[in-house]
Amino acid sequence: MTVLFEPLNSGHLRSLMYHDARLQMLHDRVINRMERVDHLANEVEQAAATLVDATRSSAVHALPEDPLSNSSAAFLHLEAGQTIGL
Repeated sequence: MTVLFEPLNSGHLRSLMYHDARLQMLHDRVINRMERVDHLANEVEQAAATLVDATRSSAVHALPEDPLSNSSAAFLHLEAGQTIGL
């Protein structure tokens, strides 16, 4: 005898499929958001580097040849990898 009706647990299976699809959608949204944040963080880093370069070049032109002769300007020197605390 062949049973022609769905098993009684089909609602449970449908619920599992729905939750699986919803979880996958949320996962994809999180991944997309993280990629956007990463992209924007790269843009911020590039803008900060541009600002540091512009600050260094304008400070070099504004200072005398011996920057240590002007003690108030000594803080403008940054080594590679240092930040200005932004």
